[in-house]
Amino acid sequence: MPDTSQREVVESVFERNQRREAEINNALKQEAARREDVIRNMHRLRALRLAPDEKLRSTMAFGGKADMTRT
Repeated sequence: MPDTSQREVVESVFERNQRREAEINNALKQEAARREDVIRNMHRLRALRLAPDEKLRSTMAFGGKADMTRT
């Protein structure tokens, strides 16, 4: 009888640990996905921020006047 009870406890602890590990792995995957999204957004926003500057520089490099009325 004690062997059966002890086995049930061990299995219960093992299952609980497996569920905990699965939850941790799921959380790590979600965090990695969020981090990828943040980095993708950061690069997109940086490109948008630098786009007008590049247009202005290319206009100045060719000796033309920059249209300062547009931003």
